[in-house]
Amino acid sequence: MGVFEQEAAESTGEKFVRPAAPERMRDLDFLLGDFRVEWTNFTADPPVKGTAAWNTVSTFAGHAYEMTQLVPKDDLTGRFVIQWVESESSFSGYYYDDWGNRTLLTAKGWQDGYLSFTGECIGFGRWFLLKERYEIIDENHYLKCGFIKFEADSEWVPADEVHCYRV
Repeated sequence: MGVFEQEAAESTGEKFVRPAAPERMRDLDFLLGDFRVEWTNFTADPPVKGTAAWNTVSTFAGHAYEMTQLVPKDDLTGRFVIQWVESESSFSGYYYDDWGNRTLLTAKGWQDGYLSFTGECIGFGRWFLLKERYEIIDENHYLKCGFIKFEADSEWVPADEVHCYRV
């Protein structure tokens, strides 16, 4: 406990207790586990295909899920950490990797069979808007489709399609 927390606890007589993990985190359970990944990058001309390994675990006593993405072909390791933020009634996700890319995304939850995260990204030396749309195909397969746009008033352009198969 930090000095300020200690002073606050002493002055109010309040004891700080970790709350239970938000029930909404269960909406992301389809991500948990190990996955073999087959991806297509539509931003390349011609499009490029590859494979990866993704693993997602529950962390921080269930308050966050952390996905590790390994793309051996490109020597890339990325992490995507997601939490439910009750005060905003949305998921908040932060992606970062060892190429210096990063993004902060939010999602309100499942709508019409999709879970769509949107936000700003700094990636591959450029700023752009990013949408990551998840769809559960079955209990062992989900699809993530990425979309980008370089100006807020432009149309979403397909960036990638990622099939994730539970191993």
